[in-house]
Amino acid sequence: MEDFVVFERSDVRLHDLAQFDSSWRRKGQFREWVESLAFTIIFVLVFTSYIAQATQVPTESMKPTILVGDHFFLDKLAFPANYPEVLRAFLPRRSIKRSDIVAFKSPTDGSIPFVKRVIGLPGDTVEVRNKDLYLNGSMTDEPYKIHVDSTTYSPDGWTPEELKIRDNYGPVTVPENSYFVMGDNRDNSNDSRYWGFVTRDEIIGKPLFVYWSYESDPYIPGDKSFRDWIESYALIAIHFFDKTRWFRFGTMIR
Repeated sequence: MEDFVVFERSDVRLHDLAQFDSSWRRKGQFREWVESLAFTIIFVLVFTSYIAQATQVPTESMKPTILVGDHFFLDKLAFPANYPEVLRAFLPRRSIKRSDIVAFKSPTDGSIPFVKRVIGLPGDTVEVRNKDLYLNGSMTDEPYKIHVDSTTYSPDGWTPEELKIRDNYGPVTVPENSYFVMGDNRDNSNDSRYWGFVTRDEIIGKPLFVYWSYESDPYIPGDKSFRDWIESYALIAIHFFDKTRWFRFGTMIR
């Protein structure tokens, strides 16, 4: 009888121990999940802030080099404006050259960075005459640019200011530590002709390559409501296979 009682008590202890072990394992698994989630969030934040960032252009300003719906990565180590000043000296900071395509903080406070081509370096004199670009007094060949409007507007009193500036601009001299940038789609680009120069510290990265491209219409980011975003994502899900530009995958941006 005593052996039976002892056995019963031992069984209770084992049962309690099993419950404790199961509870401890559940807590351990939950803790591991929380730690993994926290690590993932921190890694993503650090990666997108300082190493690379996925972005896109919502307009046709860089057409045909970059199309509306092209999604691509930015190399944020190339021009580390987002890094603390004490760290910049230790990073592989490269010089910016003419014809480089760069991403920079939006001068109009948009959430998506602007992407344009560097036209003028510090000290350069930039001028646009009848849609042709002149650098330091000499006309420059630009094989990457396009003009979608065959009309060239003269800088007379009857021409709207926006069209005057578009086709005839300057001359201006690029100040120190600044750059003159323009879109490849010259007749449809909001660039330095309208809001001035981009400083070195405003440049946040260099576009690398297209990782996905989807046929879509141009849009202004701030004009989209929450409902518009939901509808656009639903359309992407429906037309993913027939509107994805498969030929754009891996296209280097230069």
